Amino acid sequence: MMSEIQKGSNKFYLGQSENEPEAEIVYSSDGDAIVIEHTFVSEKLRGQGIGEKLVDQAVQYAEENNLKIDSQCPYAKSILEKKEN
Repeated sequence: MMSEIQKGSNKFYLGQSENEPEAEIVYSSDGDAIVIEHTFVSEKLRGQGIGEKLVDQAVQYAEENNLKIDSQCPYAKSILEKKEN
């Protein structure tokens, strides 16, 4: 069973430790926006939709804090564009 997504410092992640996550989405704050820098999912978790859940978590965080989202991460950007349509 997969653990819940946890919030770290400028990231959301899965795993026992923020320093050694099994999956993560890393962002930086830019005033009124969060900038998604990269998404990582370990081999053993791939194919389970974890990356998309991490993007969803970042979107939810941005909405709750009235922040825009800017994605530098190609994966996150593709998920965000799919959800807009």
